[in-house]
Amino acid sequence: MKPRVYLMLLLLIVPLQAGLFAPLARAGIRPDIPLAVLYIIGLLTSPTETALAGIGLGLIQDMSSASLLGFTAITRGLTGLFIGFFGRQVLDITNSSNLLFLAAFSLIDAIGNAIFLQILHGSVPFFSLLITRMVPQAIFTGLLGLLLLKLINTKKALVFLKSRPLQKEA
Repeated sequence: MKPRVYLMLLLLIVPLQAGLFAPLARAGIRPDIPLAVLYIIGLLTSPTETALAGIGLGLIQDMSSASLLGFTAITRGLTGLFIGFFGRQVLDITNSSNLLFLAAFSLIDAIGNAIFLQILHGSVPFFSLLITRMVPQAIFTGLLGLLLLKLINTKKALVFLKSRPLQKEA
């Protein structure tokens, strides 16, 4: 992706998450916009670039919250690496199964965070969180990601985002 697109993402992702999409929250559950954006980056670029974008987005999220600095950067970097591999080998930007894959990545990311918190702090109500927070947020994030993919799936948007033509490697 073009450097100016990354700069815009890094500057706008937290205000978009907190301001624009806060009214979409239902029962305290809102879509994970940085993960949806990272998924789109993974479909459009290489695994390395997606991992670096994940680290950058994770650091921005860590700085804007009261969480452990660097933790989200590490998890988003790893998630970005896996998304990049799937985007390079398996997925296509026009496929509607992206909803399921993005929801799965969101759920895996949330489960990884819960396991880390369980190890670090103990007594995390894992199954309660899984049913009441993780699964609904994963579905919500998948729907948002599919909507974003439909919006950018035009020739003009892809030319604006990409620094080189969009082609799958053989």
